[in-house]
Amino acid sequence: MSLRPTVNLYQDRGHVLETAPATEPVTADELRTQLRETATGLPDAEANDLITEARQLIEENTGLALITQSWIMALDRWPSGQEQWWSGTRQGAISELAGPVRQLELPRYPLRSLTSVTVYNDAGTPSVVDISATFDVDVYRKPGRMALKNGATWPIALRSTNAIVIVYESGYGAASDVPAALKRAVKQAAAYLYTNRGDACCAADALSAVSSMLMQYRVARI
Repeated sequence: MSLRPTVNLYQDRGHVLETAPATEPVTADELRTQLRETATGLPDAEANDLITEARQLIEENTGLALITQSWIMALDRWPSGQEQWWSGTRQGAISELAGPVRQLELPRYPLRSLTSVTVYNDAGTPSVVDISATFDVDVYRKPGRMALKNGATWPIALRSTNAIVIVYESGYGAASDVPAALKRAVKQAAAYLYTNRGDACCAADALSAVSSMLMQYRVARI
């Protein structure tokens, strides 16, 4: 029996918001209508804060991006499959014998576009990757992905940490493009936060109130 390195399908990564949504999926007036509340009882500033909090709760717990937004993902290394194939006998699951991984998922979805890919050498010098020549960008799959074109290889990235920096755009578009069920989930979560203010209301409580609405938009993982 021979020893072999563990298959590395996932990478150490950082993931931060670069450009926040320009608007929210619902308005203060729409939230007040949901609550049967007046502008005196629920001013715009307070209503908008509740809407933003509700949207962020939903996005963080589903991986969705409702309104168009830009994200930066930093990786230490590209994904990999097993080490170089050899003709000896191996033990293990068939998934470990499938060869190198040639695609990378982008966490926030729906994916709109891949903005830039930059790799760094061991001296920290950046090099911008030609996306059109290197990757096929899949905006139909959820989450979206970037896959190596036939004949292409992962660009060389040698820096020990954050050797690859990927900028991408995700979201349905403007507020009018967000599915009705997700708008309703934002309104209901925001309404829950408002109705239960001062009652030690937590994020889990607000999310449980809309979990059934979000079920169809969650990505199932095996």
